[in-house]
Amino acid sequence: MLCLRNRLMLLLAVGAAITAFLPAQPLDSQGASLPDATRRAIESQIEKAEGKRGRFGLLVQDLDSGEVLLSHRADEALAPASNMKLVTTVAALELLGADFEYVTRVMGRGAVADGAWQGDLCLVGGGDPNLSGRFYNNDPLALFKAWAAQLAAKGIARVTGDLQFDTSLFGGEAYCEGWPKDDQYTKWYCAEVSALAFNDNCVGLRVLPGQADKPGQVELVPPTAYAGIVNQTQTRAGRKAAEIGILRPRDQNTITVKGTVHEKSSWGYTTDVTVHDPAQYAATVFRETLQACGIRVEGNVVSTVLTADRLPGYSVLVEHRSKLSQALVPINTNSQNLHAEMLLRMLGVAYAGKGTFKTGCAAVQEFLTNEGLWTADMRVLDGSGLARDDRVSARLLATLLARTAGKPHFEAFRASLAVAGETGTLDDRLNDPATKGKVFAKTGYINGVRALSGYILAGKRRYAFSMLMNDCLYTRETQDEIVKLLARAGT
Repeated sequence: MLCLRNRLMLLLAVGAAITAFLPAQPLDSQGASLPDATRRAIESQIEKAEGKRGRFGLLVQDLDSGEVLLSHRADEALAPASNMKLVTTVAALELLGADFEYVTRVMGRGAVADGAWQGDLCLVGGGDPNLSGRFYNNDPLALFKAWAAQLAAKGIARVTGDLQFDTSLFGGEAYCEGWPKDDQYTKWYCAEVSALAFNDNCVGLRVLPGQADKPGQVELVPPTAYAGIVNQTQTRAGRKAAEIGILRPRDQNTITVKGTVHEKSSWGYTTDVTVHDPAQYAATVFRETLQACGIRVEGNVVSTVLTADRLPGYSVLVEHRSKLSQALVPINTNSQNLHAEMLLRMLGVAYAGKGTFKTGCAAVQEFLTNEGLWTADMRVLDGSGLARDDRVSARLLATLLARTAGKPHFEAFRASLAVAGETGTLDDRLNDPATKGKVFAKTGYINGVRALSGYILAGKRRYAFSMLMNDCLYTRETQDEIVKLLARAGT
Protein backbone atom coordinates (compact mmCIF):
# COMPACT_ATOMS: atom_id res chain seq x y z
CA MET A 1 0.00 0.00 0.00
CA LEU A 2 2.90 2.33 0.69
CA CYS A 3 4.17 1.77 -2.85
CA LEU A 4 0.75 2.67 -4.23
CA ARG A 5 0.61 5.83 -2.16
CA ASN A 6 4.07 6.86 -3.32
CA ARG A 7 2.84 6.56 -6.90
CA LEU A 8 -0.24 8.56 -6.02
CA MET A 9 1.84 11.37 -4.54
CA LEU A 10 3.92 11.48 -7.72
CA LEU A 11 0.71 11.70 -9.76
CA LEU A 12 -0.48 14.55 -7.53
CA ALA A 13 2.69 16.49 -8.17
CA VAL A 14 2.36 16.00 -11.94
CA GLY A 15 -1.34 16.94 -11.83
CA ALA A 16 -0.59 20.07 -9.80
CA ALA A 17 2.05 21.11 -12.31
CA ILE A 18 -0.40 20.70 -15.18
CA THR A 19 -3.10 22.62 -13.31
CA ALA A 20 -0.70 25.46 -12.54
CA PHE A 21 0.16 25.73 -16.23
CA LEU A 22 -3.45 25.98 -17.35
CA PRO A 23 -5.31 29.28 -17.06
CA ALA A 24 -7.80 29.35 -14.19
CA GLN A 25 -11.46 29.60 -15.19
CA PRO A 26 -14.34 30.57 -12.88
CA LEU A 27 -17.58 28.56 -12.91
CA ASP A 28 -19.75 29.26 -15.95
CA SER A 29 -16.94 31.12 -17.72
CA GLN A 30 -17.07 31.28 -21.48
CA GLY A 31 -13.84 30.80 -23.40
CA ALA A 32 -13.27 33.58 -25.87
CA SER A 33 -12.14 31.14 -28.54
CA LEU A 34 -15.55 29.45 -28.69
CA PRO A 35 -17.69 31.23 -31.31
CA ASP A 36 -20.53 33.24 -29.80
CA ALA A 37 -23.09 31.52 -32.03
CA THR A 38 -21.91 28.09 -30.87
CA ARG A 39 -21.99 29.13 -27.23
CA ARG A 40 -25.49 30.57 -27.51
CA ALA A 41 -26.75 27.46 -29.30
CA ILE A 42 -25.32 25.21 -26.57
CA GLU A 43 -26.76 27.37 -23.81
CA SER A 44 -30.16 27.13 -25.50
CA GLN A 45 -29.88 23.33 -25.60
CA ILE A 46 -28.99 23.22 -21.89
CA GLU A 47 -31.87 25.50 -20.90
CA LYS A 48 -34.36 23.43 -22.85
CA ALA A 49 -33.03 20.16 -21.39
CA GLU A 50 -33.02 21.32 -17.77
CA GLY A 51 -36.65 22.38 -17.85
CA LYS A 52 -38.06 22.98 -14.39
CA ARG A 53 -36.14 20.39 -12.36
CA GLY A 54 -33.26 19.04 -14.43
CA ARG A 55 -29.58 19.52 -13.63
CA PHE A 56 -27.08 19.58 -16.48
CA GLY A 57 -23.36 19.45 -15.68
CA LEU A 58 -21.10 20.42 -18.59
CA LEU A 59 -17.44 21.20 -19.07
CA VAL A 60 -15.55 21.51 -22.35
CA GLN A 61 -11.78 21.94 -22.39
CA ASP A 62 -9.38 22.56 -25.27
CA LEU A 63 -6.75 19.81 -25.10
CA ASP A 64 -3.97 21.87 -26.63
CA SER A 65 -4.33 25.20 -24.87
CA GLY A 66 -5.92 23.89 -21.69
CA GLU A 67 -8.59 26.59 -21.96
CA VAL A 68 -12.00 25.83 -20.46
CA LEU A 69 -14.30 26.77 -23.32
CA LEU A 70 -17.64 26.28 -21.62
CA SER A 71 -18.91 25.16 -18.23
CA HIS A 72 -22.31 24.88 -16.62
CA ARG A 73 -22.86 23.37 -13.18
CA ALA A 74 -19.41 21.86 -13.76
CA ASP A 75 -18.63 21.47 -10.06
CA GLU A 76 -21.98 20.03 -9.01
CA ALA A 77 -21.79 16.39 -7.93
CA LEU A 78 -24.27 14.47 -10.10
CA ALA A 79 -25.09 10.84 -10.80
CA PRO A 80 -22.78 9.74 -13.65
CA ALA A 81 -24.34 6.36 -14.57
CA SER A 82 -21.80 4.46 -16.69
CA ASN A 83 -19.51 7.47 -16.98
CA MET A 84 -18.21 6.17 -13.65
CA LYS A 85 -16.38 3.59 -15.77
CA LEU A 86 -14.12 6.40 -17.02
CA VAL A 87 -12.98 7.04 -13.45
CA THR A 88 -12.38 3.33 -12.85
CA THR A 89 -10.39 2.77 -16.03
CA VAL A 90 -8.30 5.94 -15.74
CA ALA A 91 -7.48 5.06 -12.12
CA ALA A 92 -6.51 1.53 -13.18
CA LEU A 93 -4.20 2.76 -15.94
CA GLU A 94 -2.51 5.10 -13.47
CA LEU A 95 -2.34 2.81 -10.43
CA LEU A 96 -1.99 -0.67 -11.94
CA GLY A 97 -0.19 0.44 -15.10
CA ALA A 98 -1.02 -0.08 -18.76
CA ASP A 99 1.06 -3.31 -18.79
CA PHE A 100 -0.85 -4.90 -15.93
CA GLU A 101 -1.86 -8.52 -16.54
CA TYR A 102 -4.50 -10.72 -14.95
CA VAL A 103 -3.28 -14.23 -14.12
CA THR A 104 -5.47 -17.33 -13.81
CA ARG A 105 -3.84 -20.63 -12.88
CA VAL A 106 -4.68 -24.32 -12.80
CA MET A 107 -2.61 -25.72 -9.96
CA GLY A 108 -2.20 -29.25 -8.70
CA ARG A 109 -1.37 -31.05 -5.49
CA GLY A 110 0.01 -34.46 -6.37
CA ALA A 111 1.84 -35.97 -9.34
CA VAL A 112 1.26 -37.74 -12.64
CA ALA A 113 1.37 -41.54 -12.50
CA ASP A 114 -0.06 -44.10 -14.92
CA GLY A 115 -1.90 -41.46 -16.95
CA ALA A 116 -3.57 -39.92 -13.91
CA TRP A 117 -3.03 -36.89 -11.74
CA GLN A 118 -2.86 -38.51 -8.33
CA GLY A 119 -4.37 -35.75 -6.23
CA ASP A 120 -6.40 -32.55 -6.58
CA LEU A 121 -6.51 -29.79 -9.16
CA CYS A 122 -7.26 -26.19 -8.15
CA LEU A 123 -8.55 -23.43 -10.43
CA VAL A 124 -7.23 -20.18 -8.92
CA GLY A 125 -9.13 -17.00 -9.84
CA GLY A 126 -6.98 -13.99 -10.60
CA GLY A 127 -9.74 -11.43 -11.14
CA ASP A 128 -9.71 -11.80 -14.94
CA PRO A 129 -13.06 -10.79 -16.50
CA ASN A 130 -12.08 -12.06 -19.95
CA LEU A 131 -12.58 -15.82 -19.45
CA SER A 132 -15.27 -16.00 -22.11
CA GLY A 133 -15.74 -16.44 -25.82
CA ARG A 134 -15.48 -12.70 -26.47
CA PHE A 135 -11.98 -12.96 -27.90
CA TYR A 136 -12.23 -16.59 -29.07
CA ASN A 137 -14.73 -16.69 -31.95
CA ASN A 138 -17.62 -16.55 -29.48
CA ASP A 139 -16.80 -20.01 -28.11
CA PRO A 140 -17.24 -19.67 -24.33
CA LEU A 141 -15.37 -22.93 -23.79
CA ALA A 142 -12.33 -22.08 -25.93
CA LEU A 143 -10.00 -21.32 -23.01
CA PHE A 144 -11.14 -24.31 -20.97
CA LYS A 145 -10.53 -26.56 -23.97
CA ALA A 146 -7.05 -25.10 -24.39
CA TRP A 147 -6.28 -25.69 -20.70
CA ALA A 148 -7.54 -29.27 -21.02
CA ALA A 149 -5.16 -29.77 -23.95
CA GLN A 150 -2.25 -28.50 -21.84
CA LEU A 151 -3.12 -30.93 -19.07
CA ALA A 152 -3.43 -33.78 -21.56
CA ALA A 153 0.00 -32.89 -22.94
CA LYS A 154 1.38 -33.52 -19.43
CA GLY A 155 0.05 -37.06 -19.60
CA ILE A 156 -3.12 -36.47 -17.57
CA ALA A 157 -6.18 -38.44 -18.63
CA ARG A 158 -7.72 -38.76 -15.18
CA VAL A 159 -7.78 -36.81 -11.91
CA THR A 160 -8.18 -38.96 -8.82
CA GLY A 161 -9.02 -36.10 -6.46
CA ASP A 162 -11.28 -33.06 -6.44
CA LEU A 163 -11.45 -30.05 -8.72
CA GLN A 164 -10.97 -27.23 -6.22
CA PHE A 165 -11.41 -23.53 -6.90
CA ASP A 166 -9.97 -20.54 -5.02
CA THR A 167 -11.59 -17.08 -5.24
CA SER A 168 -9.94 -15.58 -2.16
CA LEU A 169 -8.36 -12.69 -4.09
CA PHE A 170 -11.70 -10.92 -3.80
CA GLY A 171 -13.93 -10.75 -0.74
CA GLY A 172 -16.98 -9.04 0.67
CA GLU A 173 -20.40 -8.94 -0.95
CA ALA A 174 -20.85 -10.17 -4.51
CA TYR A 175 -23.67 -7.68 -5.15
CA CYS A 176 -23.34 -3.97 -4.39
CA GLU A 177 -25.82 -2.59 -1.88
CA GLY A 178 -26.47 0.36 -4.18
CA TRP A 179 -27.60 -1.80 -7.12
CA PRO A 180 -31.25 -2.46 -8.04
CA LYS A 181 -33.23 -4.31 -5.38
CA ASP A 182 -35.82 -5.73 -7.79
CA ASP A 183 -35.54 -8.70 -10.16
CA GLN A 184 -32.91 -7.02 -12.33
CA TYR A 185 -30.34 -9.30 -10.63
CA THR A 186 -31.03 -11.80 -13.43
CA LYS A 187 -29.90 -9.30 -16.08
CA TRP A 188 -26.36 -9.45 -17.50
CA TYR A 189 -25.57 -5.95 -16.24
CA CYS A 190 -26.21 -7.03 -12.61
CA ALA A 191 -23.96 -10.10 -12.53
CA GLU A 192 -22.43 -11.07 -9.19
CA VAL A 193 -18.74 -10.22 -8.81
CA SER A 194 -16.14 -12.92 -8.15
CA ALA A 195 -12.39 -13.37 -8.57
CA LEU A 196 -13.09 -16.38 -10.77
CA ALA A 197 -15.49 -15.24 -13.49
CA PHE A 198 -16.58 -17.11 -16.60
CA ASN A 199 -18.77 -16.08 -19.55
CA ASP A 200 -19.60 -12.71 -17.92
CA ASN A 201 -21.00 -14.74 -14.98
CA CYS A 202 -23.99 -15.56 -17.14
CA VAL A 203 -25.38 -18.58 -18.91
CA GLY A 204 -26.80 -18.09 -22.38
CA LEU A 205 -30.37 -19.18 -22.89
CA ARG A 206 -31.95 -19.99 -26.26
CA VAL A 207 -35.64 -20.78 -26.83
CA LEU A 208 -36.52 -22.38 -30.16
CA PRO A 209 -39.97 -23.33 -31.45
CA GLY A 210 -41.19 -26.90 -31.23
CA GLN A 211 -44.33 -28.26 -32.80
CA ALA A 212 -47.45 -26.13 -32.61
CA ASP A 213 -49.20 -26.40 -29.24
CA LYS A 214 -46.15 -28.15 -27.76
CA PRO A 215 -43.44 -26.70 -25.47
CA GLY A 216 -40.61 -24.83 -27.08
CA GLN A 217 -37.02 -26.12 -26.94
CA VAL A 218 -34.88 -24.49 -24.25
CA GLU A 219 -31.09 -24.72 -24.52
CA LEU A 220 -28.25 -23.46 -22.32
CA VAL A 221 -25.08 -22.00 -23.82
CA PRO A 222 -22.71 -23.45 -22.85
CA PRO A 223 -24.51 -26.69 -22.00
CA THR A 224 -24.11 -27.29 -18.26
CA ALA A 225 -25.72 -29.11 -15.39
CA TYR A 226 -25.04 -26.13 -13.13
CA ALA A 227 -28.33 -24.43 -14.04
CA GLY A 228 -31.67 -26.22 -14.07
CA ILE A 229 -34.49 -25.36 -16.46
CA VAL A 230 -38.23 -25.33 -15.83
CA ASN A 231 -39.75 -25.13 -19.30
CA GLN A 232 -43.16 -23.46 -19.27
CA THR A 233 -43.06 -22.25 -22.87
CA GLN A 234 -45.60 -22.92 -25.57
CA THR A 235 -45.19 -23.07 -29.35
CA ARG A 236 -47.90 -21.31 -31.34
CA ALA A 237 -48.65 -21.32 -35.03
CA GLY A 238 -47.49 -18.34 -37.04
CA ARG A 239 -44.42 -16.18 -37.53
CA LYS A 240 -44.08 -13.59 -34.78
CA ALA A 241 -41.45 -12.47 -32.33
CA ALA A 242 -41.21 -14.59 -29.20
CA GLU A 243 -42.63 -13.34 -25.91
CA ILE A 244 -40.52 -14.85 -23.14
CA GLY A 245 -40.19 -14.21 -19.41
CA ILE A 246 -37.32 -15.42 -17.22
CA LEU A 247 -37.44 -16.12 -13.50
CA ARG A 248 -34.62 -17.23 -11.17
CA PRO A 249 -34.63 -17.13 -7.35
CA ARG A 250 -31.82 -14.85 -6.17
CA ASP A 251 -29.92 -17.59 -4.33
CA GLN A 252 -30.63 -20.46 -6.74
CA ASN A 253 -29.84 -21.49 -10.30
CA THR A 254 -33.15 -22.96 -11.38
CA ILE A 255 -34.35 -20.88 -14.32
CA THR A 256 -38.05 -20.84 -15.15
CA VAL A 257 -38.76 -19.94 -18.77
CA LYS A 258 -42.30 -18.81 -19.60
CA GLY A 259 -44.04 -17.48 -22.70
CA THR A 260 -44.56 -18.31 -26.35
CA VAL A 261 -42.49 -18.89 -29.45
CA HIS A 262 -43.95 -19.25 -32.92
CA GLU A 263 -43.59 -22.27 -35.13
CA LYS A 264 -42.27 -20.45 -38.20
CA SER A 265 -39.97 -18.10 -36.28
CA SER A 266 -36.89 -20.30 -36.49
CA TRP A 267 -34.65 -17.70 -34.84
CA GLY A 268 -36.53 -18.07 -31.56
CA TYR A 269 -35.32 -16.05 -28.58
CA THR A 270 -31.92 -15.63 -26.94
CA THR A 271 -30.78 -13.89 -23.78
CA ASP A 272 -28.18 -14.11 -21.02
CA VAL A 273 -29.15 -14.93 -17.44
CA THR A 274 -26.88 -14.29 -14.47
CA VAL A 275 -25.93 -17.19 -12.24
CA HIS A 276 -25.71 -17.35 -8.46
CA ASP A 277 -22.25 -18.23 -7.09
CA PRO A 278 -20.43 -17.67 -10.40
CA ALA A 279 -17.11 -19.13 -9.20
CA GLN A 280 -18.79 -22.49 -8.56
CA TYR A 281 -20.33 -22.14 -12.02
CA ALA A 282 -16.92 -21.56 -13.63
CA ALA A 283 -15.37 -24.54 -11.86
CA THR A 284 -18.33 -26.78 -12.72
CA VAL A 285 -18.16 -25.92 -16.42
CA PHE A 286 -14.37 -26.39 -16.36
CA ARG A 287 -14.83 -29.87 -14.93
CA GLU A 288 -17.50 -30.65 -17.57
CA THR A 289 -15.14 -29.41 -20.29
CA LEU A 290 -12.26 -31.53 -18.98
CA GLN A 291 -14.47 -34.58 -19.10
CA ALA A 292 -15.68 -33.74 -22.61
CA CYS A 293 -12.01 -33.51 -23.63
CA GLY A 294 -11.21 -36.94 -22.20
CA ILE A 295 -9.99 -36.01 -18.71
CA ARG A 296 -12.20 -37.58 -16.07
CA VAL A 297 -12.34 -35.91 -12.66
CA GLU A 298 -13.26 -38.49 -10.05
CA GLY A 299 -13.81 -36.09 -7.16
CA ASN A 300 -16.14 -33.19 -6.58
CA VAL A 301 -16.07 -29.46 -7.28
CA VAL A 302 -14.94 -27.93 -4.00
CA SER A 303 -14.29 -24.35 -2.82
CA THR A 304 -10.96 -23.86 -1.05
CA VAL A 305 -8.41 -21.24 -0.04
CA LEU A 306 -4.76 -21.78 -0.86
CA THR A 307 -3.33 -20.17 2.25
CA ALA A 308 0.36 -19.34 2.49
CA ASP A 309 1.10 -22.57 4.36
CA ARG A 310 -0.78 -24.71 1.79
CA LEU A 311 0.48 -23.04 -1.37
CA PRO A 312 3.96 -24.71 -1.41
CA GLY A 313 2.23 -28.06 -1.79
CA TYR A 314 0.77 -27.03 -5.17
CA SER A 315 2.50 -26.68 -8.53
CA VAL A 316 1.42 -24.60 -11.53
CA LEU A 317 0.13 -26.79 -14.36
CA VAL A 318 -1.52 -24.10 -16.54
CA GLU A 319 -1.07 -20.34 -16.45
CA HIS A 320 -3.23 -17.94 -18.46
CA ARG A 321 -2.54 -14.21 -18.73
CA SER A 322 -4.59 -11.41 -20.23
CA LYS A 323 -3.80 -7.71 -20.44
CA LEU A 324 -5.60 -4.84 -18.79
CA SER A 325 -5.95 -3.20 -22.22
CA GLN A 326 -8.01 -6.20 -23.34
CA ALA A 327 -10.48 -5.65 -20.51
CA LEU A 328 -10.84 -1.91 -21.15
CA VAL A 329 -12.68 -2.33 -24.45
CA PRO A 330 -15.72 -4.20 -23.06
CA ILE A 331 -15.86 -1.64 -20.23
CA ASN A 332 -15.78 1.58 -22.26
CA THR A 333 -16.98 0.50 -25.70
CA ASN A 334 -19.78 -1.86 -24.69
CA SER A 335 -20.35 -0.69 -21.09
CA GLN A 336 -19.83 -4.12 -19.53
CA ASN A 337 -20.49 -3.68 -15.82
CA LEU A 338 -18.87 -6.88 -14.57
CA HIS A 339 -15.52 -5.99 -16.17
CA ALA A 340 -15.61 -2.59 -14.46
CA GLU A 341 -16.48 -4.08 -11.08
CA MET A 342 -13.73 -6.68 -11.30
CA LEU A 343 -11.28 -3.93 -12.22
CA LEU A 344 -12.44 -1.93 -9.19
CA ARG A 345 -11.74 -5.00 -7.05
CA MET A 346 -8.23 -5.25 -8.49
CA LEU A 347 -7.66 -1.65 -7.41
CA GLY A 348 -8.78 -2.78 -3.97
CA VAL A 349 -6.23 -5.60 -4.05
CA ALA A 350 -3.47 -3.11 -4.88
CA TYR A 351 -4.68 -0.72 -2.19
CA ALA A 352 -5.41 -3.08 0.70
CA GLY A 353 -4.42 -6.61 -0.31
CA LYS A 354 -7.99 -7.82 -0.89
CA GLY A 355 -10.54 -6.79 -3.47
CA THR A 356 -13.92 -5.68 -2.13
CA PHE A 357 -16.33 -2.91 -3.06
CA LYS A 358 -15.09 -1.01 -0.01
CA THR A 359 -11.34 -1.30 -0.71
CA GLY A 360 -11.79 -0.61 -4.42
CA CYS A 361 -13.82 2.52 -3.76
CA ALA A 362 -11.27 3.65 -1.17
CA ALA A 363 -8.51 3.28 -3.77
CA VAL A 364 -10.46 5.39 -6.27
CA GLN A 365 -11.27 8.06 -3.70
CA GLU A 366 -7.63 8.34 -2.66
CA PHE A 367 -6.57 8.57 -6.29
CA LEU A 368 -9.04 11.38 -6.97
CA THR A 369 -8.07 13.13 -3.75
CA ASN A 370 -4.43 13.11 -4.70
CA GLU A 371 -5.35 14.38 -8.15
CA GLY A 372 -6.99 17.35 -6.43
CA LEU A 373 -10.42 16.44 -7.79
CA TRP A 374 -12.29 14.97 -4.83
CA THR A 375 -14.87 17.10 -3.04
CA ALA A 376 -16.96 16.39 0.03
CA ASP A 377 -20.21 15.93 -1.90
CA MET A 378 -18.85 13.17 -4.14
CA ARG A 379 -19.55 9.47 -3.61
CA VAL A 380 -18.13 6.31 -5.17
CA LEU A 381 -20.05 3.12 -4.39
CA ASP A 382 -19.03 0.92 -7.32
CA GLY A 383 -16.90 0.85 -10.45
CA SER A 384 -19.59 0.71 -13.13
CA GLY A 385 -22.01 3.50 -12.19
CA LEU A 386 -24.94 1.13 -11.71
CA ALA A 387 -25.29 2.40 -8.14
CA ARG A 388 -27.76 5.29 -8.16
CA ASP A 389 -25.97 7.15 -5.36
CA ASP A 390 -22.62 7.52 -7.15
CA ARG A 391 -21.78 11.23 -7.43
CA VAL A 392 -19.03 12.97 -9.41
CA SER A 393 -18.81 16.22 -11.36
CA ALA A 394 -18.43 17.11 -15.02
CA ARG A 395 -15.24 18.98 -14.09
CA LEU A 396 -13.77 15.84 -12.55
CA LEU A 397 -14.51 13.73 -15.63
CA ALA A 398 -13.37 16.31 -18.19
CA THR A 399 -10.20 17.01 -16.21
CA LEU A 400 -9.34 13.31 -15.97
CA LEU A 401 -9.88 12.98 -19.71
CA ALA A 402 -7.73 16.03 -20.46
CA ARG A 403 -4.89 14.80 -18.27
CA THR A 404 -5.07 11.30 -19.74
CA ALA A 405 -4.68 12.79 -23.22
CA GLY A 406 -1.13 13.77 -22.25
CA LYS A 407 -0.12 10.34 -20.89
CA PRO A 408 1.82 7.55 -22.65
CA HIS A 409 -1.18 5.24 -22.27
CA PHE A 410 -3.57 7.66 -24.01
CA GLU A 411 -3.86 5.65 -27.23
CA ALA A 412 -4.77 2.50 -25.31
CA PHE A 413 -7.39 4.45 -23.39
CA ARG A 414 -8.80 6.21 -26.47
CA ALA A 415 -8.99 2.87 -28.29
CA SER A 416 -11.20 1.55 -25.48
CA LEU A 417 -13.89 4.19 -26.07
CA ALA A 418 -16.92 3.88 -28.32
CA VAL A 419 -16.50 5.62 -31.69
CA ALA A 420 -19.28 7.82 -33.03
CA GLY A 421 -21.30 6.11 -35.76
CA GLU A 422 -19.06 3.06 -35.69
CA THR A 423 -18.67 1.01 -32.50
CA GLY A 424 -20.23 0.02 -29.21
CA THR A 425 -22.85 2.21 -27.57
CA LEU A 426 -22.25 4.95 -30.18
CA ASP A 427 -22.60 2.76 -33.26
CA ASP A 428 -25.97 4.30 -34.16
CA ARG A 429 -25.30 7.84 -32.91
CA LEU A 430 -23.52 10.95 -34.18
CA ASN A 431 -23.46 9.82 -37.80
CA ASP A 432 -23.09 13.41 -39.00
CA PRO A 433 -19.96 13.91 -41.17
CA ALA A 434 -18.63 16.34 -38.55
CA THR A 435 -18.69 13.66 -35.84
CA LYS A 436 -18.66 10.15 -37.32
CA GLY A 437 -15.35 8.50 -36.54
CA LYS A 438 -14.16 11.69 -34.81
CA VAL A 439 -15.81 11.44 -31.38
CA PHE A 440 -14.52 8.92 -28.85
CA ALA A 441 -16.71 8.75 -25.78
CA LYS A 442 -18.43 6.80 -23.02
CA THR A 443 -22.19 6.83 -22.74
CA GLY A 444 -24.12 6.40 -19.52
CA TYR A 445 -27.72 5.57 -18.73
CA ILE A 446 -29.78 4.62 -15.71
CA ASN A 447 -33.32 5.77 -15.00
CA GLY A 448 -33.33 9.58 -14.86
CA VAL A 449 -29.66 9.89 -15.81
CA ARG A 450 -27.97 10.35 -19.16
CA ALA A 451 -24.24 11.00 -19.50
CA LEU A 452 -21.74 11.37 -22.30
CA SER A 453 -18.05 12.18 -21.82
CA GLY A 454 -15.03 11.81 -24.04
CA TYR A 455 -13.03 13.47 -26.80
CA ILE A 456 -13.88 15.39 -29.96
CA LEU A 457 -10.99 15.07 -32.42
CA ALA A 458 -12.73 16.57 -35.41
CA GLY A 459 -10.34 19.09 -36.90
CA LYS A 460 -7.85 21.73 -35.84
CA ARG A 461 -9.27 21.82 -32.30
CA ARG A 462 -9.23 18.89 -29.89
CA TYR A 463 -11.67 18.87 -27.00
CA ALA A 464 -12.27 16.88 -23.84
CA PHE A 465 -15.86 17.16 -22.66
CA SER A 466 -18.27 15.82 -20.06
CA MET A 467 -22.05 16.06 -19.92
CA LEU A 468 -23.96 14.74 -16.90
CA MET A 469 -27.74 15.08 -17.17
CA ASN A 470 -29.92 14.30 -14.14
CA ASP A 471 -33.72 14.49 -14.49
CA CYS A 472 -33.38 16.34 -17.80
CA LEU A 473 -35.50 16.36 -20.97
CA TYR A 474 -34.48 15.53 -24.55
CA THR A 475 -31.35 13.85 -23.22
CA ARG A 476 -29.84 11.92 -26.13
CA GLU A 477 -30.89 14.48 -28.70
CA THR A 478 -29.41 17.30 -26.62
CA GLN A 479 -26.11 15.51 -26.11
CA ASP A 480 -25.72 14.75 -29.79
CA GLU A 481 -26.59 18.29 -30.84
CA ILE A 482 -24.05 19.80 -28.45
CA VAL A 483 -21.32 17.45 -29.65
CA LYS A 484 -22.11 18.33 -33.27
CA LEU A 485 -21.99 22.04 -32.48
CA LEU A 486 -18.57 21.63 -30.82
CA ALA A 487 -17.22 19.46 -33.62
CA ARG A 488 -18.27 21.98 -36.29
CA ALA A 489 -16.78 24.84 -34.28
CA GLY A 490 -13.45 23.01 -34.14
CA THR A 491 -13.03 22.43 -37.86
